[in-house]
Amino acid sequence: MANYNAFQHSSPPNDCVLVWQTLPPITNNIPEPNPNNFDFGVPSTFERPSSTLNDKIRGSRFCMFLIMTLIVIIVIIALLLGFYFGNTPHPHLHVYAVNVCPFTISSSYITAQWDFGLLLKNPHGNSFYYSLFDMSLFYKSKFLSGNSIEPFVQPRKDQRVMEVKFAASSMYVEENVMADIISEKNTGVVKFDLRMKVDILTRRWFYGMENVKVDIICEDVMVVFPSNRSVGSLLGNARQCKVKKR
Repeated sequence: MANYNAFQHSSPPNDCVLVWQTLPPITNNIPEPNPNNFDFGVPSTFERPSSTLNDKIRGSRFCMFLIMTLIVIIVIIALLLGFYFGNTPHPHLHVYAVNVCPFTISSSYITAQWDFGLLLKNPHGNSFYYSLFDMSLFYKSKFLSGNSIEPFVQPRKDQRVMEVKFAASSMYVEENVMADIISEKNTGVVKFDLRMKVDILTRRWFYGMENVKVDIICEDVMVVFPSNRSVGSLLGNARQCKVKKR
């Protein structure tokens, strides 16, 4: 077979000049395809498949919102339960008045009478039934006298004044304790402690009726004896007592 290039550059025969000259010139330059006219076989109205990315983002945000809401609800419930079960209902008590007359010391014996004015408050929304209200009067660790109050009911949000008397008649006091009492009395002020054991029956939402046992402690109730007399009264303003669950 004749070579194409050899055929291209060979001299034509005389009788074929006219025909040869009419042949179109052959070039090696192949026209570049026009990308605008190139047919990729893709329809002119190309439709993208619907993407689920936005849906996934919205779904994850919604899940996070639900989780955060659930956490907040759990925290609120835990706080409410902690407040409910940890906050034992109990009364508030203040010593607002003390009168002591007489207060005499003879050798190792004390004869005295104390009149206490107490303010008892029920700040809660349920009534209190006091089944036990025992009170003891101390000088430091030395028991001086005791008293108790008959059971009673205190309505919710109520406050009442109670007058309680203590008496000691020729009570023997140890020598070292007596020395401390005399020393304080000579300065004009003697400190006493009032301690109470209280049992309260009250109603709570989930428990129903609950028996609450508390200790009420009024420490360092200062009684002033002017001019070293045998008559004394409360020094300063009313004192709030501590309440502890027993």
